[in-house]
Amino acid sequence: MPVRFTSPSLGGHRHSILPAGRFELGLAYRRLSAADWFIRDTLTPSDGSRAPGGQPNIFKINSVDFSVAYGVSERLSLRLTVPTASGTNSRIHQDGLRHETSGSGIGDINLVGTMWLMDPATHGTGNIAFGLGVKAPTGSHTITGDFGLPSGTVQHTVHPGIQMGDGGWGIILQAQAFRRLAGGLSGYAFVSYQLSPRDTTEVTFTPTSTAPLSVPDVYHARLGLAYAVLPRRGLSASLGLRTDGIPVHDLIGGSHGFRATARSIFVDPGLSLSIGANDFTLSVPVRIHGEFYPGVPLPAPNVQSDRGDLAKILLYLGYSRML
Repeated sequence: MPVRFTSPSLGGHRHSILPAGRFELGLAYRRLSAADWFIRDTLTPSDGSRAPGGQPNIFKINSVDFSVAYGVSERLSLRLTVPTASGTNSRIHQDGLRHETSGSGIGDINLVGTMWLMDPATHGTGNIAFGLGVKAPTGSHTITGDFGLPSGTVQHTVHPGIQMGDGGWGIILQAQAFRRLAGGLSGYAFVSYQLSPRDTTEVTFTPTSTAPLSVPDVYHARLGLAYAVLPRRGLSASLGLRTDGIPVHDLIGGSHGFRATARSIFVDPGLSLSIGANDFTLSVPVRIHGEFYPGVPLPAPNVQSDRGDLAKILLYLGYSRML
């Protein structure tokens, strides 16, 4: 489960085609709360008795993405996304006490170019686009906080889920498509995969662990149907499936170190409203499946990557305006 807001998606279903020479400003919000402890694909008791320390491990993260896009031509556009986030993690540390740590700031900025294969002016009922971009390590991956040891409290880097970045450059590959099927009904698909060439960072998961943190690949995909409920009012609804995950092995570069290798699958209902040059989107993905995978063997046997927290419900709100 990538806890960071890794995909420049505004939430809900929407395909954006920018005319040449036009700008689009975007604002996207995501709320994530996770307290469901999984071991492999098994959801453990809600009292958290099987989590470390026998009590729930709790994440609360609010993310806001700012974006600006420019239509280079009728088919090519560029989008710059600046993510920000604020999050907390509350869990039992090695001293047997609950500690809450936090992180906030600017995340990893990314720039993505998107090319529609067919002229949008003549293919308004269906089209396919491919995107290529880069993610820069502008977000800190070394935010520190209190870590409780039996010998006392020390300062150590906070959980990677509430760090602002992963510490590495990324290559972003995207594809999206839509097709009108009948009347106001259309189908859509979107997939984004981030390649992470860097193997590991200098950060360890805990003060007593020798296992460094991995810089993992991350993926996100959506597939579903959208229906124009009130075409004259610009209101449409969508329903589909969504998956977010971190693979065990990267496609390029090394795959050593600790990583939360997991996948979440959601039912993803959404609404979209267009008023003039303004677009509003809402989606509330609900988890229907969660699973962690055994990762690359680590030198520290007390660090396990086949378990962790997954969110039950997400909330996405988005706004964009064409200028």
